[in-house]
Amino acid sequence: MKKNWLTTNNYQHISFFGEDLPSDKWYSSESKVIQLPTPITRGSGLVGRLPHPSPTRRLAPIRSSFPPLAASPSELGMADPPKTNKPLGPPRSRGSRGVSRGGSRAATAASRMSRGSGSSGSSRKDSDTVDEDGTKTPKLNPPRKPTSRAYGSVRARIRVRGGRPMMQGFANVGSVFDEAKSEELHPQIIKMARRSGQLNLSNRGMHEVPDKVYHIHEMDADEAKKMMMGMSMDSTDDDRWWEQTDLTRLYLSSNCLSSISPKISNLMSLQVLDLSDNCLTSLPSTIGELTCLHRLNLSHNRLEELPAGLFLISDLRSLQLDHNQLSSLSNDLGNLTVLEYLDVSHNALTELPASIGYMQRLSKFNASNNKLQELPYEIGDCFGLNQLDLNQNELKGLPDSIGNLQKLEQLYLRYNSIQILPPLHNCASLKELHLGFNFIKEIEAEQLNHLTGISVLDLRDNQIDDLPDQITLLQGLERLDITNNNLSTLPYHIGLLPHLKSMPLDGNPMRLIRRDIIQRGTMQLLKYLRSRVSAPVNTFPGFENTPVDTNLIMGEKAIPDKYQMRTTQTMAYNEKAAEIPDKLIENAAEAGVRTVDLSKNILSQVPEKLETLSRHVSEIMLGMNKLTSIPAFFGTFQRLQFLDVQGNQLTDLPTDLAQCLYLREINISANRFEQLPACVYEMAQLEILFAGDNKITSIYVEGLSKLKRIATLDLHNNNIDFVPPLLGNMTQLRTLQLEGNAFRVPRTAILAKGTREILDYLRTRIVDQ
Repeated sequence: MKKNWLTTNNYQHISFFGEDLPSDKWYSSESKVIQLPTPITRGSGLVGRLPHPSPTRRLAPIRSSFPPLAASPSELGMADPPKTNKPLGPPRSRGSRGVSRGGSRAATAASRMSRGSGSSGSSRKDSDTVDEDGTKTPKLNPPRKPTSRAYGSVRARIRVRGGRPMMQGFANVGSVFDEAKSEELHPQIIKMARRSGQLNLSNRGMHEVPDKVYHIHEMDADEAKKMMMGMSMDSTDDDRWWEQTDLTRLYLSSNCLSSISPKISNLMSLQVLDLSDNCLTSLPSTIGELTCLHRLNLSHNRLEELPAGLFLISDLRSLQLDHNQLSSLSNDLGNLTVLEYLDVSHNALTELPASIGYMQRLSKFNASNNKLQELPYEIGDCFGLNQLDLNQNELKGLPDSIGNLQKLEQLYLRYNSIQILPPLHNCASLKELHLGFNFIKEIEAEQLNHLTGISVLDLRDNQIDDLPDQITLLQGLERLDITNNNLSTLPYHIGLLPHLKSMPLDGNPMRLIRRDIIQRGTMQLLKYLRSRVSAPVNTFPGFENTPVDTNLIMGEKAIPDKYQMRTTQTMAYNEKAAEIPDKLIENAAEAGVRTVDLSKNILSQVPEKLETLSRHVSEIMLGMNKLTSIPAFFGTFQRLQFLDVQGNQLTDLPTDLAQCLYLREINISANRFEQLPACVYEMAQLEILFAGDNKITSIYVEGLSKLKRIATLDLHNNNIDFVPPLLGNMTQLRTLQLEGNAFRVPRTAILAKGTREILDYLRTRIVDQ
């Protein structure tokens, strides 16, 4: 029988499949003859078994040195091997080719040799794959289930990782060592973290942090082995230790973590740690060793207490502890002297530590949704406090020291048990005061003297019976919410407040102001209140320095100056005026405005002085007036792009308007046009034309076809009795509105299908000449 000769670096790793083997001679890669103690044959009982490697000897990686398929043993300097009738490896069939990817290299080589000796198989070529150790393994289809003729098992490969042997080549590695495979990070994630200094493991459903995270810069056995094998350190696929940075950001939010290992202290350079939205019940005390930590997010967990080490992080700037189960805070909280943002909302706190006064850099403090009944007097020492949120607690008042917060801008006290306004005597920067849903019955006039800079005052859902006359001291007030109180009237001079834009009154038993006036909205209500003022303006609180002839009482809008219009680039005057003040146009000319909005007036003609704005204006809005004509000087507005004259009494447009070469949109809806103006057909840049709600009787297709850029044509609600089929050739139209006219064709059903269907239908009705 012909022998099959194989060459290998380590014969101890070879496992065969029950075939007749050579006698007692084997050739190694060093061309040395290795003598086996007993010839291995089918009948020897040693098929598929070789001496087990010594446990004290480190196993070298398998490196194949098989000869090419076309080479014979004699060409390699060997004696001719004995002949055999069977190839090595499992029997081949049409549906099975070779062995699995985890199988023996010897069996793979034998399969190649058998193909070279005439075995039948598919003509499809298999590509090679690369193992973890860098060697190439042929990619073969898995074999069929072994028959009753038992063959040897697929070879396993033993590797060392973390000081422990790891088995490769088996489907269930854990079953070999009675050990479940632990969750590991993908090597690419580790590489990216080492390069960027940021590791994001959020929303992965993890129950514990992989141990590799705590040792992310330590080299494991695999990485050390690659270096020992002399792999190129310049390869872009490998880690470059000189390019690694310390881990500074670690995101572990939205997982199922119940604890954090004390090894977290290994990450000494960590600056941001996000552990929010987990199941943490405690923290390791070693977290205090993260001396570089700036931001710590522990929100949405189950923490009942905080470790003492947490208050040793002296450089902490932001601490989020909201949505936990904290019932108290340690007095060591004051050690965090550089803390700027603290959120302890949605807990079960009944008091705050007095040491909070040491946190003088604290700018935002949120303690809402707790059970606080009072604040410590030391809260007034937080001089840097800018925003204080104490909503939904059990507070009945605030300490007098709260008035020392000179930088305080926003104070939230909704849903408490407060009965009087807090003493805010020195809070000169206060802009928003939210006191809704409390038990306030009256507002003292003296307290309003300290709130002159406030812009938002929320007093809804209280028990206020009357507003004092001194309410007008709040000259900067923009929103006053007095919903659901016991007010029966309002001081009329509240309508004089210059910046007041919103004043909800719903839920009050108003007797002196009709309900229909209240329902008209804040602007109409203020106008009504101003009309009821009879005394001079300078007799009311806050208006002592106002001239007597002020136009506030008349309700007229002051003319904006050139500085305001220079900022907005708009001249807007919508006061239902019959004339436009010349001063307004003069200011607009000096400001170089680009938009003129004179809509919603009762103008019968366009002011002649408007021509002075022709050099800069690109938009003119004259809609909702009583204009019967447009002056010819509109043709001098060379930059004009948008013209809106809807809702007037126009019957034509001046031909000079065709000189506006950049005009892109015209709105002439709701006028008295019987046909489209002739100047429209000369506007080559026109894209949008609104001409609905007129008296147009026909469509001049020859003129519209000149408008190569027209995309929107609105002719709804006119007197058109015929739609020319040639209109269907204007395929550049994206929107065509023809509803509400007198024609019968196209039918309503076709119009409802949209512009494309209308144009397609019209083209089908074109008669060839």
